[in-house]
Amino acid sequence: MPKIIFDTAIGSSNLGDHIIMDAVNRIVEELFVDDFVINIATHQRIHAFDLPMLRKSDLALVGGTNLLKNDNIRDSQWKIGLKELLAFRHKAVLLGVGWWQYQEKSVSPYSRFLYRNILSGRFLHAVRDGYTLQKLASIGIRNVINTGCPTVWELDEAHCQQIDPVKKPLVVTTITDYMRNPAMDRQMLEILLREYREVHVWLQGSKDRPYLEQLMRDKPGNLHYIAPKLSAFDRFLEENECDYVGTRLHAGIRALQKKRRAIIIGIDNRALEMRKDIGLNVLEREKMGDLHVRINQQDPVKLHQDWAAIARWKAQFVSGKHG
Repeated sequence: MPKIIFDTAIGSSNLGDHIIMDAVNRIVEELFVDDFVINIATHQRIHAFDLPMLRKSDLALVGGTNLLKNDNIRDSQWKIGLKELLAFRHKAVLLGVGWWQYQEKSVSPYSRFLYRNILSGRFLHAVRDGYTLQKLASIGIRNVINTGCPTVWELDEAHCQQIDPVKKPLVVTTITDYMRNPAMDRQMLEILLREYREVHVWLQGSKDRPYLEQLMRDKPGNLHYIAPKLSAFDRFLEENECDYVGTRLHAGIRALQKKRRAIIIGIDNRALEMRKDIGLNVLEREKMGDLHVRINQQDPVKLHQDWAAIARWKAQFVSGKHG
């Protein structure tokens, strides 16, 4: 039977989703070598023609991003209604999915109903962090393990030892248009301009450049732009000895994948929870005054991942356990 992949990159204006799905697709290729795989968007309503495929499929993997939230009716990133629920009830399996922001209120009755009915009770779900695990446990979903984001599954000790901790002359940075703090974001850019010979900016989001030009309107010629394509970002990281310092979490993880030192400016729960869980190099935006010190430190990259949890999640799909 075909395997469905809920793809968070289709229709997304955030290239971080492409970094996530690049990792998800590699894991899918590893686990389902001989299976037919169909990608369906999460950011768009599922077309009626796709519903029969969902009914036929015995598994629907959900590529990790901030899809889960307290209230799934208002501005949901995962476009699922009752029709879709009936098509793949209890078939969805999470792969590194996280909770949208820190949310103090309890999960709404509708979201509780939705998640209990679409998520598989047969398979273990892999979530991105301990906060997401706790939120699902609060609504009675306990077949969940914390594996971290799939983008870091390849960052083992041997890989991290190849990342040079010494400061480089060039830096690539990012800003985040939808979580603005003009004072802190400008301070970050000014520190980078003082600390590095060249500052390059990758435009991960479709609205990043207008915000950046507004921030630095008095210094328009001091920044170098990298095209808003993942291939352009990859090429820059591969061809230049550089650091990464910026507010975009998955741009920082991409830098680590390419064996470049990364300092991620934490602006939401994703980066802060990953620092707590695996030791990702994250500096809270509110502590921007410490950035110059962090840049000049030479700390080796050491991530503390739960490899046993990752292996346990993968093992449930091996031949003989799931056909």
